[in-house]
Amino acid sequence: MNLNKKLFNMAKKIIFSLLFMVLVIQFLGPATFSAGAFEFETSLKFWGSGRTLIHFPPLGKVVAPTHIPPLDFHLTLKNINLEEMAEYVSNFSQTGFWPKKIIQEIKINIIKYMTSLLLLSFFLGMASMLLWTRKNINKKEMFWAGLVNFLVLLFFLTSALLSYNITAFSRAEYEGILEAAPWVLSALQEGIGVIENIGGQFMEVVENISFLQKEMEKNTPPVERKDTKRILHVSDIHNNPAAFNFIQRIVETFDVEIIIDTGDLVDYGTSLEMELFSQIFANIDIPYVFIPGNHESPLVVEQLKKIKNITVLEEGVIEIAGLRIAGIADPASYSTAMVVADETTMETTAQKLQEIVYGAERADIIAAHNPEFFKFIRNNNYILLGGHQHTPYIKKAENYLEINAGTTGASGIRGFKNLEINFSLILLNLQYSETENALVPFSADLIKVKQFPLNFSFERFIFQD
Repeated sequence: MNLNKKLFNMAKKIIFSLLFMVLVIQFLGPATFSAGAFEFETSLKFWGSGRTLIHFPPLGKVVAPTHIPPLDFHLTLKNINLEEMAEYVSNFSQTGFWPKKIIQEIKINIIKYMTSLLLLSFFLGMASMLLWTRKNINKKEMFWAGLVNFLVLLFFLTSALLSYNITAFSRAEYEGILEAAPWVLSALQEGIGVIENIGGQFMEVVENISFLQKEMEKNTPPVERKDTKRILHVSDIHNNPAAFNFIQRIVETFDVEIIIDTGDLVDYGTSLEMELFSQIFANIDIPYVFIPGNHESPLVVEQLKKIKNITVLEEGVIEIAGLRIAGIADPASYSTAMVVADETTMETTAQKLQEIVYGAERADIIAAHNPEFFKFIRNNNYILLGGHQHTPYIKKAENYLEINAGTTGASGIRGFKNLEINFSLILLNLQYSETENALVPFSADLIKVKQFPLNFSFERFIFQD
C-alpha cells in the first residue's frame, strides 16, 4: 500500500514537472542568432500540429506541415544587414556558394537552440521538485524529474526531426502579403528575362512615338518653346526597373524639364527595395518630384530625400523648375502598414489638401497618389495629377483637368502574373497665358506600351482652341 502511494505521489510529481516544463518553454522568449547578413529569432511551441512557421515581418508568414505533432517550429527574419548582404551578393555572383553556407549556419544555430532547450528541460524538472516541496528536498527525485523532462523533450524533438519533410514547403500556406509568393516566384523566373527584353525594346518604341508626335504637330498650332513647360507624369512603378528605361528614353527624346511621380515606387516599403533604385536615380539629371503613395514607408521616404535631384513632397507647396506644385502624401506612407486609408482618413486628407491649395498664392499643379484626395478641389481650373488606380486617363471637365498616369511600372511583379504588362505615362505641356497670367494646359500625350504582343499607342489631347 505504501509502495503504491509512493508511486502515485512520484507520478504526480513527474506530471507536475512535465507541465511546468511545457508551460515555461511555451511562453519562453525566442532565441536570436545571426547567419551571414541575416538576423533570426527561433522558438519552439507545444500543442502544435507539426508545422514549421517562417515569419517575414511585415510581409506575412509561410506555414508548412513538415513533421508529426505536437511541436511547432517558428523562425522569424528580424533584420538584414545591407552592407553584408551586398558583399554576399558579390560572392554569389562570383562563386554561387553563399546560400548553402547560410542554410548551414541556420541549421547549426537551431541545433544549438534545441540543445539548450534540452538542458533547460532538465533543470526545470529539478526546479519543479523544489516548487512541489521546500521542506524535504530529495535530490534523487530532483534528478529523476530532470531526467524524465529531458527524455520526454528529446523524444518529441527526435520524432519531429526524423519525420521532418522539407518537401512539405511545396504545399505551404502563405499568409499576409506573401499570399502572392507562389506566383511571384514563378513570374520572377520569366520576368527577369522579360524586363531585359522590354528595356531593349523601349528605344525603338520611343523613336516610333517621336515620329508620330512630329506628324501630329504638323496639324497643331506652333508653340514658342520658351513659353511652355513640358512635364512627364509617372506613377505606380512598383519595383519595375524597366520603367526607368521607358522614362529615360522619353526624357531624352522629348526634352522633358521635370518629372512628377505620384507614388508607389516600391511594393513593401523596405530599404532593400530602395537599394535597387539608388543607381537608377543617379542617372536622372532633371528635377524629380515625388509624392509618397500607400506602398511607401517612412524608411523609403527618408532614403528618397537623400538622393540628388529628388524632391519629396509630403505636404504643402514647393516651387521647382518654374512651377508651383501643391501636394500631399498618402497617409499610409507614414506607417509600415501597406493599406489603403479608411474613409475617415481619406476625408481628412482630402480636406487638408483643400486647405493647402486654397491657402497657396498659386498652384500650377496639384499632385496626390489617390485621386480620392481631389474630392474638394475639382474646380477653379486646377490641374490634378494622380495615380493609384493603374488605369491611365485624361479628363477635361468644365472647370478642372484631371490626369492619371496609370502604372508606369506595368503594376510591377503583379503584371507578370498573367503577363499583362502595360506601361503608361503622360507628357503634359503647359503654356503661359498672358490673359490669365498663369501656365495653362496646352496638350497632354497619353503613351501606353503593351507587351505580348508588343504594341504601343500615342493619344494626344488638345486643350487650347
